[in-house]
Amino acid sequence: MEKKLQEIAKKELNALQEKKISRKEAIKKTGYMAVSAATMMILLSSPSQAQTSQPAPPPCTPDKPNGGGPWKKR
Repeated sequence: MEKKLQEIAKKELNALQEKKISRKEAIKKTGYMAVSAATMMILLSSPSQAQTSQPAPPPCTPDKPNGGGPWKKR
């Protein structure tokens, strides 16, 4: 049992060593994450995203003074 645990631990250690990345790659990935986080904060805090605009009412015509439509009562 103990031998199996040692083998599993050795395999895990080898797997961790294979996953290592260089310092340059780590800095590059960190930079990408920082840029994407900053972009997300800017987009979420912009006032244009928080405001919703209402569509303009349809123009009045002589036969439909209220703008008309099947949903409005005449």
